[in-house]
This record gives sequence, C-alpha cells and structure tokens, in this order.
Amino acid sequence: MDAHRLIKLAESKNDRDLVERVINRFYKVYFTDGKSIADKDVLTAAAVEAGLDKDEVEKILASDQYERQVVGDEVEAQQLGIQGAPFFVINNKYAISGA
Repeated sequence: MDAHRLIKLAESKNDRDLVERVINRFYKVYFTDGKSIADKDVLTAAAVEAGLDKDEVEKILASDQYERQVVGDEVEAQQLGIQGAPFFVINNKYAISGA
C-alpha cells in the first residue's frame, strides 16, 4: 500500500519521468536488490533516490493520504480481472496480460 501511495504522490507532480523513475526504483530495490519495500526506511530511501522530496515522502507515510485512491485502483483492477503486471487496458474495452 505505501509504495502505491508514493506512486500517487509522484503522479501528483504531473511529471511522467518522475513517476517512471519511482516505479523503476521500487522494482529494482525489490526484485534486484532483494530488499523489502514494506520497510519504510527502504521505501523512503528509494523514493528519494528516484527524485521525491524526503519531507513529502515522510509526511505521506505518516498519514493515510492517497489511501482511498489506491484502494479504488485495487477495486478497479479486481473488476477488470487484473492479477499481475504488466497488464494493459485499451479504451476500457480490451485487456492484455503479460509482457
């Protein structure tokens, strides 16, 4: 949940490159480095390395900000049958799973 909330923070900056850096950094930390992004210190460091402001990250993690949006995304994903990534939805009509 926290990683997704920080992605929402990145999205709020209207900087697609920042969003991509945050997502890619989280993937690298988890899949390549083998660290737990459930650990707030690991998650904070990764978010800051990707370009988010440390104070903003800590503020988000100490609150419930963006939680409702993330839960909404999860509900929508369940309704679409999404069970993993990558998953592409085209024109809210066609769904493609896998890479």
